[in-house]
Amino acid sequence: MSADLLGPSAVSTPEAGKPIYTVSQLNSRVNSLLDEEFSEVLVEGEVTSWRTYPSGHAYFGIKDSSAKVGAVMFSGRRRFLRFEPEDGMRVLVRCRVTLYERDGRFQLSVHSLELLGEGALEVAFRQLMERLKKEGFFAVERKKPLPERPVRVAIVTSREGAALHDILRVLDERAPILQAVLVHTLVQGEGAAHSIAAAICRADRGLRALKRPVDLIIVGRGGGSREDLWAFNEEVVVRAVAGSRTPVLSAVGHEIDTSLSDLAADASAPTPTAAAEMAARGWQTLSRDLDRMPATLERFAADRIAELEAHLNALAKLRLFQRPEDPIGTLAQRLDVLCERMWREVRHAESVRLSQLRALSHRLAASSPGSVVRQGGEMLAEMVRRLGVAVERDHERKISVLRIAIGRLEAVSPLAVLGRGYSLAYRERDGALLRGAEHAKVGERVRVRLSRGMLTCRVEESFKEGGSP
Repeated sequence: MSADLLGPSAVSTPEAGKPIYTVSQLNSRVNSLLDEEFSEVLVEGEVTSWRTYPSGHAYFGIKDSSAKVGAVMFSGRRRFLRFEPEDGMRVLVRCRVTLYERDGRFQLSVHSLELLGEGALEVAFRQLMERLKKEGFFAVERKKPLPERPVRVAIVTSREGAALHDILRVLDERAPILQAVLVHTLVQGEGAAHSIAAAICRADRGLRALKRPVDLIIVGRGGGSREDLWAFNEEVVVRAVAGSRTPVLSAVGHEIDTSLSDLAADASAPTPTAAAEMAARGWQTLSRDLDRMPATLERFAADRIAELEAHLNALAKLRLFQRPEDPIGTLAQRLDVLCERMWREVRHAESVRLSQLRALSHRLAASSPGSVVRQGGEMLAEMVRRLGVAVERDHERKISVLRIAIGRLEAVSPLAVLGRGYSLAYRERDGALLRGAEHAKVGERVRVRLSRGMLTCRVEESFKEGGSP
């Protein structure tokens, strides 16, 4: 077993009699002592040099007016932070004191980190608001106008919450014609943010996909503590609100509460009740105008009658109606003329419309499926006929060319020469053409090709050209 594993060496200096440590042994021993003594401590100080790595681990320092100590917060712990620490923040950290044995570096391994002074939720709210503001989520120009008189409204909230009952009560009182659709969601606690974002998506895209789109989405809940309302400050909810194609009206908490969802929505209301009043305002105004209309019409009619009576009295004073039948007769004649002109215009318009209708009927008949199919059939039959003629002509042309080629081949064919009494002789053993008598031996079998048929012969004698036996 090596000396590193046995602990301090058994060899002692003759002078002091103290154990000798290697560097690794010393660092390991110190780390064990630190872990035993400082397994969990609270340290207060100011954050400095905060930096994170792709691994998710964060390295930083904790300092006061006269000292500084290094610290590390691993990704498994850091993911529970609701805010991103910044240099200069005063914090209280719960940690254990360790020694990084490889470098002999003293550091704090941080378990949790809390802000002193400004709360963690306030810092997280401020940091996320600044980042989303830079991305344009709160810009006025991207906000959509709310519908003046919505017909269908989706309410994204909890079915158990008081906010739902307040909204439905106000809508029933002020706009009974308006249809309300509940899209249930968690509104606080773990998983609430993702539940709210999914509910907004269902209200916007899901109902539209089901052919039941809504004109307005009301998102919110009743009042509560900052922690209770925090789900409406989560980034996933803000992005869902801003990304909705349907206008969103945010109503989170009471009048003193402001959430990031309020800032990202197309409009916000101080309470869920106020949101319902905003949604019903157009219908309430229309109802009020309709209620006032009979009195308004009655007043207008009375004013008009009074005006006509005054005009009639003024005409009577001028003695224009001493013979009332004259103006009536004139008006009757004028009425007859106008009626005649009206009927002429009507007949002319009717004639024009009829002509247009007939022209359209012809065009429609010409472009009807039956007509198009019939014309296509005629064109196809004509093309088939022309193709048959072309194929027949091409066939005849190729037969003529073939006959000419056959005649030329027959003119130069050896068989034609054989027809004039000539013949061809071949050696039987190898089929070689005999071009001279010296190519065949006496007694050798040869084959003679005639114009019609072939003979097998044996060479009895051989004569050279011009020679004799």
